[in-house]
Amino acid sequence: MSGDHIQQYGSGSIGKAEHTGSGDIVAGGKTVGATTGGPEVTALLEAIEGLRPHLDASDRAEVDAAAGSIAEETSPERLRGLVRRISGIAALVGEVGVPVIAAARALLAAA
Repeated sequence: MSGDHIQQYGSGSIGKAEHTGSGDIVAGGKTVGATTGGPEVTALLEAIEGLRPHLDASDRAEVDAAAGSIAEETSPERLRGLVRRISGIAALVGEVGVPVIAAARALLAAA
């Protein structure tokens, strides 16, 4: 038996790609499967910036780690977990966390 055996996994899979020139092999754009974030992500990240000065170092590090992954996250379940982690910390801060919680709700509704 001869020939290629190709298995494809994931939403950005293109199967067999042959490259005979220079540059990248691109099928559907270089950001296949990635999200640009959208206005809801931008609003959440801006609200987080207003929250950061009110957090202790531990909470700030946790929020920063989660916020750094939000724009690139393609899994709805993982996105929801990141947003919930951030909004939980924002809820503990009190009134200053309300804009973050509102932006988090808008992002989850749009996702």
